[in-house]
Amino acid sequence: MELMIVAGEPSGDLHASHVVTALKKQDTNITIYGMGGDMMEKSGVSLDIHIKDSAVMGILEAVTVLPKFLKKLSILKKRLRENRPDVLLLIDFAEFNTPLAKYAHKLNIKIVYYIPPKAWAWRPGRAKKIARRTDVVASIFPFEMEFYKNAGATVEFVGHPLVDFAYTDLSIQQAREKLELQKDTDVIGLMPGSRRSEVQRILPIMFEAASQIHRKYPEIKWILPKAPGISNQQIESCKMGINGIPEIKLIEKNTYNAMRAATLMLVTSGTATLETACIGTPMIILYRTSKLNWKIVNWLTHLEHSGLPNLIAGERIVPELLQEDLSVKSLTDHTINLIQNPNEREKQKTTLKHVYDQLGESGVAEKTAQIILHQAASITNT
Repeated sequence: MELMIVAGEPSGDLHASHVVTALKKQDTNITIYGMGGDMMEKSGVSLDIHIKDSAVMGILEAVTVLPKFLKKLSILKKRLRENRPDVLLLIDFAEFNTPLAKYAHKLNIKIVYYIPPKAWAWRPGRAKKIARRTDVVASIFPFEMEFYKNAGATVEFVGHPLVDFAYTDLSIQQAREKLELQKDTDVIGLMPGSRRSEVQRILPIMFEAASQIHRKYPEIKWILPKAPGISNQQIESCKMGINGIPEIKLIEKNTYNAMRAATLMLVTSGTATLETACIGTPMIILYRTSKLNWKIVNWLTHLEHSGLPNLIAGERIVPELLQEDLSVKSLTDHTINLIQNPNEREKQKTTLKHVYDQLGESGVAEKTAQIILHQAASITNT
C-alpha cells in the first residue's frame, strides 16, 4: 500500500505523525510520502516537501507566499501523476489542500480529508466541493460532522486529536512543584501564539497588562509556555519600552503541566484555547491581526464567537478580547476580575468540562488509520 499525506502546518504535522504511527502498527508494509515536517519525518514519512516556510497567518500573508505555494502544489500534482498512491490523506491546510483534492479526484485517487476546512466558520460553499471531491471526511467536531453530512459528504466522526495527548496526570500543586513555582499563590500563564506575527502583535499587550497587574498584585507569579519556533530573543524584543514587567518564567516542552499549574491562562485564539479547555484551566481568549485582515475576516465570517471553546459550547463561556477590544486596559480589567472571583473561575471550569466531553473518545489516530486502510482495501475489492 502507498499513501501520500499532505500537511502544511506544525499542528497538522503532529496529527499526521500520530496517524502514521497507528497505520504502521496495522500495516508494516505501507509506504508513505508527501509534504510535512519533522514529526512526520521521524514517524517514517519520506518528505517530498518540508513545511518550514508554509505556515502563514491571515489572508495578506497568504498572498505574499502564493508563488511558493503554487510551486509546491505543482510538485505534488506531478507526484500524484507519476507515483499514484492508493490513498491521499489531506490534513487541514485548506487553501492548499482543497485544489489538490480537486486534482486528485480527477485522477480517481481515493481521498480522505482529516481535519477538514472550517467551512462552518467561513465560506460554507466549500463544504459541497469537499463533499464532491473526497471519499471520506474524518471530522473532529460533532457539529462539523452534521454540517458536512448536510453538504452531501460521507463523514465519520473520529473525535478531536487533542483528547489523546492534551492531558496531564499532575494536580495543580504537583505541576507547580515540577515547574518550581510557589504552591500558595496565583499563577497567570501567557500564550501569545505560535506565529511570529501573532507574538509581535499580542505579547507586548500581555507584558503591559502584566506590568499593571504586578503593581496591584506583586505576589502573582507569571509563566510563558513557549511555542516551537518562538525564540527567547523575540520574546525579549516584545518587552522593549515597557517598564515594571514582573519576572516571567519561560516554560519549555512542558505546556500541559504549565496550563495545569496556572490559575488563569491568557491565550491567543487557536488550537491552544482548546488545549487549555482539555486541561480545564480558566482562560481569556485574545486575538489581533492587521486592520485589513480583520475587515476581510469579518466580511467572510458571521460567527458569534471566535474561540473554539465558545464555538463548541454554542455560547460565550470564555471571555474574548478581539482586535480593538484587546487593549492593555481591557486585558488588565478582565484578568483582575477573574483573579478576584474564584466562583467565576469554577463556573468556567465546569463549562470547559462539558466542552471536553464533546470532543469524542481516545484513539482518534487509530480510527483515522482504519478509515484509510478501508479505503485502500476498497480498491483491491473492486
